[in-house]
Amino acid sequence: MKFTQNKQINKKIESQLNTICKEILNSVNTKSIILAGSFGYGEGPVKIKKEKVYPFNDYDIYIITKKPISSEKIDEIASKTANKIGYRGIKYFYNFKKEEQTLEKNFYIDLKCLTLKQLKKLPPRLKYYNFKESTQTLYGEDLTHLTPNLQLDEIPLSEPAKLLLDRMSQLIEYYSLEKKYDREFLTYIIQQAYAACLTSLLMLSKKYRSKYSENNKTFLKIYKKDFPELYKKLPNLHLNINKYVKWKLNPQKSPYTSIEKEFRLCTKHIYEVSKYFFSKFLNKEIETLNELSNAILNMSYTFYSPYLKYQFKIKPNLTYPTLNLFLRHKYSQRIKIWNKKHRRIYFNKYPPDSYIFASVPYLLLSVSEKKVNEPLLNKGTSILKKVYPVKGKNWEQISLDYANAYIGFFMMKI
Repeated sequence: MKFTQNKQINKKIESQLNTICKEILNSVNTKSIILAGSFGYGEGPVKIKKEKVYPFNDYDIYIITKKPISSEKIDEIASKTANKIGYRGIKYFYNFKKEEQTLEKNFYIDLKCLTLKQLKKLPPRLKYYNFKESTQTLYGEDLTHLTPNLQLDEIPLSEPAKLLLDRMSQLIEYYSLEKKYDREFLTYIIQQAYAACLTSLLMLSKKYRSKYSENNKTFLKIYKKDFPELYKKLPNLHLNINKYVKWKLNPQKSPYTSIEKEFRLCTKHIYEVSKYFFSKFLNKEIETLNELSNAILNMSYTFYSPYLKYQFKIKPNLTYPTLNLFLRHKYSQRIKIWNKKHRRIYFNKYPPDSYIFASVPYLLLSVSEKKVNEPLLNKGTSILKKVYPVKGKNWEQISLDYANAYIGFFMMKI
């Protein structure tokens, strides 16, 4: 099987995956085990240190069953399997500590369960696009032929919108003014940010494909022609994307001389791409930082509408109010478990993720230069406080508050 661009590494990855499959089979009755993500299509980023394999990102694994399995059970299996191959697992991500996010420790198994019924009715999500071609069956029968043939124009732009916001969030999570970051893992986070820029722009131009390397080749050819407005602002964006694609395929050598300069350049690039993308996605002119944050804050209905329409087959305006209340309650209960009571959540107009993401541009841009921009930091913090009890007094501390607020919402398994 091919998981990376390196034959020697593939054998080591296969050994790890065999151990994972055995542990899953000891824990649950499954019809099939499927590997997705970058390792599924043969472009997984891996570093070799003292002959040991360290994957940069998770193993994205689906188990196919007849009956559903609770998310608690799935998390338990994922942690147990991670332990079997020498990693801690996803449950250790809260409370978030930057100094612990190293290449050696950050890996986890992203385990999901799909029933046979669900497999036949996969929703129009980016991760299910080309599911047949971009996955590998690790155990059992190859059931990917049961999945729907999703077309690119069926995938809502909410998908790349979320991807851009996720990657900006991770830049905040993993960067440290006190240099507590792991240099190699921060490099991977920068690469992921460029991948989000690539995906979002190709989704706009309807030229997106499932493989990162194929998308890179396409973008190198079309960037100047298809995105002249953005090209004027970022004439080297495609070259930086290309640099990080090459690094991802063989991440043994650093692609830069200064990671601080790379971080700031990446911040500038993803910020400008986000303004451009959200202008198109929301059909409104976005030129400033304030306009971008406000657009993100107010886009909740537009963002969730495609999913609600698909799920309930009725007009989204009838189901959105219920979703809004549900998300606020679910998140409030989630952080309450962590002794983070915050009643203000119930009195907000929008779901918690709207405020979490609306704070991102301010928090990220406040460290885009060598000196922290305090007014931007304060603006971002005031938005985040609407959904999370921020205790931090400086960027380093507030970025940890942000990381925990973000992790709290997006690990709820909704």
